[in-house]
Amino acid sequence: MMENKNNGMNLNGKASADFLMNKVFYLGWLKNAFLILLLSLIVNAVTAQTPQRIEATRMVQQGDNNLQVGRYNDAIFDYTNAITTDPYFAEGYIKRASLYQKLGRYTEARRDYEKAKQMNPYSAYLLDASAKLNFLTEEYEKGLKEIEQALEMEPNNPDYIDHRIDGLILSGEYRSALDDIEHLLENAYNTELTYLKQGLVYFLDDDLEMAESAMWEVHDINPENPLVHDILGMIALKNTEYEEAISLFDEALKINPDFSLAYYNKGVAYRMMNNEEMALKFFDKAIDKQLEISQAFFERGLVKKELGNFAGSIQDYTKVSSFDTVYFNAIFNRAFAFKMLGDFPSAMQDANSVIELRPKQPEGYAMRGKIYMLFGNFDDAIEDFTESLNWDSDQPEVQFNMGLAMLFDHRLKDGCAQLQRAVDAGYTKGYDAYENFCGP
Repeated sequence: MMENKNNGMNLNGKASADFLMNKVFYLGWLKNAFLILLLSLIVNAVTAQTPQRIEATRMVQQGDNNLQVGRYNDAIFDYTNAITTDPYFAEGYIKRASLYQKLGRYTEARRDYEKAKQMNPYSAYLLDASAKLNFLTEEYEKGLKEIEQALEMEPNNPDYIDHRIDGLILSGEYRSALDDIEHLLENAYNTELTYLKQGLVYFLDDDLEMAESAMWEVHDINPENPLVHDILGMIALKNTEYEEAISLFDEALKINPDFSLAYYNKGVAYRMMNNEEMALKFFDKAIDKQLEISQAFFERGLVKKELGNFAGSIQDYTKVSSFDTVYFNAIFNRAFAFKMLGDFPSAMQDANSVIELRPKQPEGYAMRGKIYMLFGNFDDAIEDFTESLNWDSDQPEVQFNMGLAMLFDHRLKDGCAQLQRAVDAGYTKGYDAYENFCGP
């Protein structure tokens, strides 16, 4: 495991997404902030040595010990006892919130952070942790707003500028992120990680030459950083240099054989080369190495579907949904896989979920229309095909399917007119059907 020596931040493969996620803060008028902070210090000084506070502090320390050895439930129990013993002990809420966040229990984490902020709304530490939660839950605008407020309080704090970079990257504001990165580099702030972020921003902004230059800066600082080779491999992929990309991913894996993202990216490379068997092999490896992110399961599910393994693809799409319940593509593809297996009730349930999640997208209606046809429910199929075409009229295949549904519903004139539209729009598969049903 590689660690950044400047601040101990983990820079190995498993943490490559983590370096984008950090702290932010909450604002008030500066004058009032000092007054309230002063009052808070006075109150803490008076109460710090009460028996309740002493016992709560001991319980928090016990929770920290359990956390260090991976006893998460015991740690939560200790932090909860600390809060029960001293309901005004903000550290108990902070510790429990941090652990909830680590476990993905974001609602409970947010509740604890808010409780702690009520006790001290001007705590930089608290707002820092709250911002990370906002980034994890994709509330980037809120996080950036808090960062700006924090910088009004401490404009020269490089950590806050670094955290603003994270929010700007996540929200796609790459130019602004690069300005902040240049400022940190001029001040020699955590240069290895800052150059990594610079390279990532250039990569995301399609400036591949500058991205590569930044990666070599990182390599000069730490040639054993696997992320360097991984991002260089991604640059090669964008340049369609597939063999070079695979070689670079292999270099990353030599440095860290447990680098799950390198396995995943290697699978992507093989998929781009239309080698589905090898793609599946490396998606499997990525997931075996605990790369439990939606995209890995989604990509593997696509490969399994393309290889005809519909049952296996359903398993992966279901796994995606367990990570992200609004992951539209996973649900849509799972519905397709169910349909291919003949499990029409399950396919219908997923199609309904797709429409519920994206009511203004044509794909869900088109999928459900096909399923209605398989059930022999042609009126509902026509209704869904019509709705799909209302959202996107340029869908020859949907026009074709709608024509078939009309024909099966004994609406010969309308059905033939719809098939003709599909053929005129270039749907070549519709020629035979049109000739068979509508020809002289």
